[in-house]
Amino acid sequence: MQWIEFANCEILRCNKSIIYPIFGWSDLNKEEFDRDNKKIKENLMLIEKELEKNEFIAGNKMTLADIKLFASLRFLMMFHFPEQMRNKLFPKINQWFEKIMNSAEAMKAYGRTILCKNILKPFSGVINRNKGNEDDKPEEGNKKESKGKKQKQDKNHEENKKEVKEKEPYVPGLLEVPRFNIKKIENNPLDSLPESKFDLEKIKSDFLNNSNKKSAMKNFWKNYDPEGYSLWYIEYNNEPRECLTLFRTCIIKGDILEQLKYFKKYCFGVLGAYGGDGDYKIRGCLLWRGNEIPQEIKAINCFDKMTFRKLDYNQKRDQQLVHDYWTKIGEKEKVFKKPAIDARYFY
Repeated sequence: MQWIEFANCEILRCNKSIIYPIFGWSDLNKEEFDRDNKKIKENLMLIEKELEKNEFIAGNKMTLADIKLFASLRFLMMFHFPEQMRNKLFPKINQWFEKIMNSAEAMKAYGRTILCKNILKPFSGVINRNKGNEDDKPEEGNKKESKGKKQKQDKNHEENKKEVKEKEPYVPGLLEVPRFNIKKIENNPLDSLPESKFDLEKIKSDFLNNSNKKSAMKNFWKNYDPEGYSLWYIEYNNEPRECLTLFRTCIIKGDILEQLKYFKKYCFGVLGAYGGDGDYKIRGCLLWRGNEIPQEIKAINCFDKMTFRKLDYNQKRDQQLVHDYWTKIGEKEKVFKKPAIDARYFY
């Protein structure tokens, strides 16, 4: 029971100052961040000493205390403590955490947990929309005048809050949990198109299993059927504050791809996050069946905020664009001078 209380009182409370700014849920308060960062390391050393004696936190069997601590530490291990730090400062916790996260029970309850490799720094430019305007406070003096001013200012403040709320840009996956009502299209018009000899599944396999992407690219151009398929450059035109952090950018990108899960049969390509803190872009290149924009793409909830440009496979510039997006998917690669931070094949 003491470890459950420890998780609630000493671990979870640190998420507000350390994890929330990474997600963009609150402003970065450097004083609180430094204080809680130091405190969380001290608390983890207590757990580390306990795990030096036992396989699990309360003995040699997994208990509710282990599950509670795992859940409390999960975001910290995913976004705050990089691999090198974990192995150096608390190797026993690292072993214990990996054992639980790979268990069937944890996988079923939490899904796949990906441990942090590089620390994600809180973004200091997030605006706290809940703060009032300090200049609107009434000055001391005549109480009646002050009261009248305050009532007027409160009214204006409420109207301003309403106006800000109405103008607030929608950030998929951040302000609410998206619930996409995705339905598979019955009698899909793409199935009625003239038969093509182009083997999409073979091309997918070629790119995914062949370490030599240039060879896969060469094979693609050799077999490409421009009558049955088309290539498109895609870019998400984000609001000024949407793609400031990698986490928020990947949520938006993930939401877009999630809505295309039934479209994979007809599509292949790369949609990734490119750039750096404060200036991420969601871009990519997709190949799909047919020569027009299909209804699956038009059904994306942010379709009106996206740019689509049909590529001409005869133009060297467009060939190079496809080549760059489909072959440069590593973190050290750059596409049009922007690092490919999170670029993956969509298949």
